[in-house]
Amino acid sequence: MEKLLISADTILPVSSDPIKDGALVVSGGKIEDIGNASVLRGKYRRVKEHSLGSGTLLPGFINAHTHLELGWIKKKVGNFKGFTSWLQQIIKAKKEGVTNQEIQESVADGIKAQIESGVTTVGEISSYGGLDIPILKHSGLRTILFREAVDSKEGMMDFDTFKTSSLYEERLFPHAPYSCSPGLLEKTLNSHRKSNRPLGIHLAESKEEIEFVNRKANAIENEIFPLIDKKSFKRKKADTPFGYLKSMGFFDHGGVTTVHMVQVSSEEIKEIENLDIGIVLCPRSNLFLQVGIPPLREYSRLKRVGVGTDGLSSNYNLDFFEELRVLHLLYSEALGREASYETIYSATLGGAGALFLEDRIGSIEIGKEADLIFLNSKDDFNNPYLSVVSSTNENLELVMVRGNILYSKKTISSKN
Repeated sequence: MEKLLISADTILPVSSDPIKDGALVVSGGKIEDIGNASVLRGKYRRVKEHSLGSGTLLPGFINAHTHLELGWIKKKVGNFKGFTSWLQQIIKAKKEGVTNQEIQESVADGIKAQIESGVTTVGEISSYGGLDIPILKHSGLRTILFREAVDSKEGMMDFDTFKTSSLYEERLFPHAPYSCSPGLLEKTLNSHRKSNRPLGIHLAESKEEIEFVNRKANAIENEIFPLIDKKSFKRKKADTPFGYLKSMGFFDHGGVTTVHMVQVSSEEIKEIENLDIGIVLCPRSNLFLQVGIPPLREYSRLKRVGVGTDGLSSNYNLDFFEELRVLHLLYSEALGREASYETIYSATLGGAGALFLEDRIGSIEIGKEADLIFLNSKDDFNNPYLSVVSSTNENLELVMVRGNILYSKKTISSKN
């Protein structure tokens, strides 16, 4: 791969202040240098320059939680009221069955939607025996593949073998406290400790989950378990889902990505500040399922907070630009003037932190991998972060992962 000098009107490193008339040098898929364009032109006279022109160059978006496999299920979702009613529909749809081709087409369509909305990294939940893996590996996207674990599949799970390459990494994902017995959670924890590999879990999404860990009468056991022929299991009693996992030592080793985290108290957030935990917000999914809004003001103090679209079982589409606009509106209510930066941080460096990848991606820094996107400035704001938030896929002109171009709307002009 040849060394390139890429210049743009504005560069948003995210980890540092915006750079006007900036440029960066990409070599071997990594960022070798960054700074003022005229200075770098003088420093790298023999390096070919690609001028992106008027617009913003920034780190690629990180969709830290999605279910690309579930695109087919969207047409099965009807009217519902609340989390349990929705979950009943999802179970019914899965019982009716789906073909491998439908799943694979869902993944391919989902990947296309990711790239066309500026996503360069996905945290994909894989639950159909790896049908998504070959498609993701050939997509050019950076992929964290979370292998979903539930009680019904425990006997088929591999807790010891994980494949990894430059753009692909496998991890475990026990589905949720109500779908994984303490024994299964312990198996995933043992694997986590042994391999020192991060893992993920849906946590604190709904009030029904609180009732479940409280061991009170709850809709999950009374209405959902019978639908899937699942028996109740013995478990510790806890006040909250976070407290339930904490009592098992789930967070003792660090490196856990928690998804949703809506039903979390201020006291628990203070504990989380001292633990190595990633949080992935799914704002549209939470609103879609009527489970509430996470404590965003408190989460803004944390570093490992990212954002995900979730899947098409609980969202209108997988457009990451739309996800960011909703998150920005919610952050605006909680934070005011800091909302635009916090939104872009969550989409980039915060998402990298939530997936424990911040040493490699999420910001434009020397030594990090060249996962980059470029947006033109047709609807530019004075605030560059707000300009990004307001963008749509029509503004997207370039998507690059590890120095390789996945998407380019126009021919990049060159300067010699």
